Order: sequence, then structure tokens, then C-alpha cells
Amino acid sequence: MKSDKEIELLIDKYYNGETSLEEETQLHNFFLREVVPDHLKTYQDQFRQIGMMRDVLPEGLSDDKLFGKLEESLQPVEEEKEAKVIVMKHTSREIWFYRVAAAVALVLVGYFAGKDSVGTEVDSLKQMMLTEMTGSSASGRLKAVNYSFEMEVVDEETLEALQKVVLEESNMNVRMKGVEALARFGNNESVRKTLITALGTEKEPAVKIVLIEALVSLKEVGAIENLQKIVEDDDNLREVRDEAHLGMFKLREL
Repeated sequence: MKSDKEIELLIDKYYNGETSLEEETQLHNFFLREVVPDHLKTYQDQFRQIGMMRDVLPEGLSDDKLFGKLEESLQPVEEEKEAKVIVMKHTSREIWFYRVAAAVALVLVGYFAGKDSVGTEVDSLKQMMLTEMTGSSASGRLKAVNYSFEMEVVDEETLEALQKVVLEESNMNVRMKGVEALARFGNNESVRKTLITALGTEKEPAVKIVLIEALVSLKEVGAIENLQKIVEDDDNLREVRDEAHLGMFKLREL
């Protein structure tokens, strides 16, 4: 049985899209245990779901089917009776497809990491968030973002920290969660500008899709220009261009 420290290292590898199938199985088996250390419980639901989905995912998943599943999974959680988690097996297809699956899992897990601090003072949550945000661990930075879900109201310092995640974070999974967290405060003009800017600079297809959905849900017509650029850029995946085109249609109908 691996030690807690070894499990933490595997979690970091997983979020970076670097784990082997064997290592993912080790994570799944670890989180099947009845007793999991308190500081790792925030990941338990996700890895249990991943293990179950691996056994039932059909082989030969086509690109169209993958993005069909992705689009279903990225719908707002409140509109779904049961969240759908898509996890891909290792294949020869491009590495980002695997990372999309991991990212979708993160989006659907919600804010379980923040649940450990229910009842904590807002100031304490803020300090924990800012402290974790400066760490070298991707899983730690993810936890930092999740702390913001416990805050109904945030100050400028907290917003700036989340905006920095969306614009500068190196890990795509953490960026995706940052978009979700930041969009909760979309009544703030600087938040909307940050999301628009991120849409214009983001390279990862999965993050682009999450940004598009966030901006459309906020009815941000200022995003139309960047959406048009995505549609016209053949370097973008067809599925991303289609999502951008649909977003433009919705915003122009407002």
C-alpha cells in the first residue's frame, strides 16, 4: 500500500495528465478504502467515479462522440439530475484528449475541496486560499480555487487572485476551475473583462469551451469579437469553432 505522500504525488501527476493506467488504478483502489486521511478526502468522490467509469466506457470512442459527451458534461450542474463524468483510457490519440477527460472530471466534481472548511470565517478562508495559491502543487492550487466557493462575497484581493489563475495558471485543470469560480462573480465588470481576455489568449480547447459557456451564461455581448476570431481561425478545433459560433448566435439574440 502506497504512503499518503506517494498518493499526493500521484494526484499531482494525474492533474498534469502524466499518470499511467496502472497509477490511475492505484489511485482508484486507494480511494475505495473505508478510511481515507482527512486531507485527501476532497478527492475521494472524483477518483471513485473515475474508477467506475473506466470499466464501462466503450472502446473506439470517436472524436464526435467524445465532444458530444464533453458538451453534455459541461452543462450547468443544476440542470442535471446526475453529473456525468467522462474518463478516457490511454490511446494513441493526441494527449490533449486525455487531459480533456481529466478536466471534465474536475468541472463536475464541484467544490468538494472547499467543503472541508464549512463554517470557517471568510477571512480564514481567504487566507487559506491565498496561501495555497502560491504553492508549487497543482492539487494545492486547485484546493485554493475551491475555497472561493465557500465565499458568497469576495473582496478585490480575492478576485485578483482568481483572475490571475484564469490568465496565468500553468495547469489547464486549475484554469478551468478558476473560470468556474470567477464566473460566479460575473456582476463585476473586471471579472467579465478577464474572461473575455482569457478567451482571446487561451490555447487549450477544453478551457476555451468552458470560457465560452461562462461568457454566454453571463450574457456578455462583449465576447462576440473574440468568438468571431475563434470561428474564423482554422487552427481551432472544429468542435471549439462550433461552440463559438453557437455562442455568437445566442449573444446576438439578446
